[in-house]
Amino acid sequence: DISGIDRLGQNDPNSMEAKVAPVIGPVEVATLNHHGNRNSMNSFFVTCLRPQVWIQQTWSADHPGAEVLRRITSKELYPGERDLFTNALLIANRLVLGNSVEKLYKSLSGHILVRVYPGGDAFSVFILDDKSSRREVKAQYDYVSEISR
Repeated sequence: DISGIDRLGQNDPNSMEAKVAPVIGPVEVATLNHHGNRNSMNSFFVTCLRPQVWIQQTWSADHPGAEVLRRITSKELYPGERDLFTNALLIANRLVLGNSVEKLYKSLSGHILVRVYPGGDAFSVFILDDKSSRREVKAQYDYVSEISR
């Protein structure tokens, strides 16, 4: 649950996000810090990681904050496409965020499984049915690594 935004809503250069971002560097898949809460995902952190896939673990109506969603989808912070996945975006948050939610997220519910294939040049994101004990695959999204090329 690390954060990166100060009490005034600005990037905090002394935050844990600011300290770890350059150490982590570019990745293919990242999870949102602090569930995408408003005090997380500062622009420096997003720019350093610049993943193809963002995964969010949601449990509250303010996950993600609208400002967090703007940062992780901003082409100003890093170019290229990116896909968003969340395990359970609540209806209240869908109403607040509006129609952009349907366009931005590949999946709004279900268990999210990431499989990296031998060699690390490709990976898939699977959405599993979380309403069934069998966890059937609802969707599969395939990716080619941009880092390994």
